[in-house]
Amino acid sequence: MVAGESSGDTLGADLVRSLKRRYPNARFVGIGGPKMIAEGFESWFPMEALSVMGFFEVIKHLPSLLKIRKNLIKRLIELQPNVFIGIDAPDFNFKVESVLKSKNITAIHYVGPSVWAWREKRLAKIKQAVDGVLVLFPFEPDYYHRYGIPVKFVGHPIANQFPEEPNTSVAKQRLGFSVDDSITAILPGSRMSEIERMSDVYIQAAKKLAIIYPAMQFAIPCVHQKALERVQQSINSFGKGLKIKLFLGQSRDVLEACDQALVTSGTATLECALMKKPLVLAIAVHPISYWLMKRLATTQWIGLPNILANKPLVTELIQENATADKIAFNMGRLVVDTQLRERQVDAFRHQYHQLKQNASELAADAIEEWMKK
Repeated sequence: MVAGESSGDTLGADLVRSLKRRYPNARFVGIGGPKMIAEGFESWFPMEALSVMGFFEVIKHLPSLLKIRKNLIKRLIELQPNVFIGIDAPDFNFKVESVLKSKNITAIHYVGPSVWAWREKRLAKIKQAVDGVLVLFPFEPDYYHRYGIPVKFVGHPIANQFPEEPNTSVAKQRLGFSVDDSITAILPGSRMSEIERMSDVYIQAAKKLAIIYPAMQFAIPCVHQKALERVQQSINSFGKGLKIKLFLGQSRDVLEACDQALVTSGTATLECALMKKPLVLAIAVHPISYWLMKRLATTQWIGLPNILANKPLVTELIQENATADKIAFNMGRLVVDTQLRERQVDAFRHQYHQLKQNASELAADAIEEWMKK
């Protein structure tokens, strides 16, 4: 098994537990993190060596990454394992899987790449590399079936981290708000490029909202200190007089405490839906990135709640539409339109139950089946 980051380590640890129940004498080797190691996994290389993000960072570390991969493949071919499971980290794992499959070692990829969002034609190459793919979303298998790739939907493990129903009152008090306060969460993203681009616009939108709803308060979880300082800069410039609290981390607490949320795209939209909170999505990216994404996109939406619902459930304000005026208008509508709120929350409850599966057991079932083949 190879996991490249902490989310993969969590998936890997759960999967090791499930497979150990079926195969008590099994040996698990490769690259993993502390959670996998705690389950008896032998990590031949530190997982941190694979946790490299961004084009230039990858280029800088490329020689060491290639050396690790070469050594890993050599050791695995010598060992001849029953199965290899690459957990996410597609740039690293698909090459390993391809070589091992050519040596008649069952190769499985856990967490399908986002072919449903862009570059679906990658699946032609993926077919050559793997004996099966484990996917997290219920709409994904159709893409793999079109290319004749064995696939199994196992659910999204993140759903297990969210309550059946949020305890909004307790969460508000935990963050220092009153139970009766109207709280709008603003989730500005995890990448500094997103925060730089959107922070000023979000605060300008909050200022306009506060004119319509003077009692409204705002909560912003910031991924790290640098992000917090950049958001504070926007508040100093555009948000004087706003009732606003910044938090270092604590995005789950903020989501549970809020009544509605303004969210950048990505996993945050899914987390918001799993917490059953009405939301508006607003994002602008670099014009060249947007042009490329538009050309390569395979869905008409970018928010996961809309993709899961297969309809425009949540308002998406993209590029030139992501203005302070339009954000404030759509957030204001979300505050007062009871039917719109209920429609979103009902759909989010359905999505929660769709994604909350026993992922590691379903994955172990599929692995067992593909190994036997």
